[in-house]
Amino acid sequence: MIWPFARHRQPPLDTASAARRAALAALAAPDLDQPLAALRWCVVDVETGGLDAAHDPLLAIGAVAIEHGRIALDQSLETGLAQTQITAAANILIHGITDSAQRAGQAAHAALLDWLEFAGNAPRVAFHAGFDQTVLERDTRTQLGLRTPAPWFDAALVAPLLFPAVAPRCRHLDDWLEHFGIAVYTRHGALADAYATAQLWLVLLDAATRERITTARQLQRLLRARRWLSLH
Repeated sequence: MIWPFARHRQPPLDTASAARRAALAALAAPDLDQPLAALRWCVVDVETGGLDAAHDPLLAIGAVAIEHGRIALDQSLETGLAQTQITAAANILIHGITDSAQRAGQAAHAALLDWLEFAGNAPRVAFHAGFDQTVLERDTRTQLGLRTPAPWFDAALVAPLLFPAVAPRCRHLDDWLEHFGIAVYTRHGALADAYATAQLWLVLLDAATRERITTARQLQRLLRARRWLSLH
């Protein structure tokens, strides 16, 4: 009998990749008591082969860094993951990653190592972060056997918390970008969406500071309290 809950076997890593993995495993959790503007933030977006975060394949990762209260334009990551099975044509119309691009991507473990090294131990930020977090942590576990200590912050939850009067008419990222007059050069690619989210996150950090939320830990506690209240 095959035990139905056997752990997924991690693919073997070459020596260099194993060394990179070991360095990442040694990273400490970030100091969330630093001032918001002093933290390095990693803003990320993923493209997948569907909307099922538990099962659909990860196709691409885009990320940008925020340092010293500004988007670090010299720091960005954009990587595609090689696919053994090309996604359906209807999905390609949504994510725009062609058959040839899917075949030409990096090996999954290499792309994930690049992502994790870029992010370091910085807090992660995404819009509807639960999806990105689930996909990235799922593949990080299965490909590398790693769990990362960095916390996640969801811009889609922080924005209505800081701007409750605007929230009823701002449900999507494009709504918030339009409200704050944030112009973006393009959308609906992993890197472009990460950059757009980073611009929104800067607005939210500034608003949080005005509300005397001065550290990431305070912001984290506020979000946890909001979730608790929404459940009761």
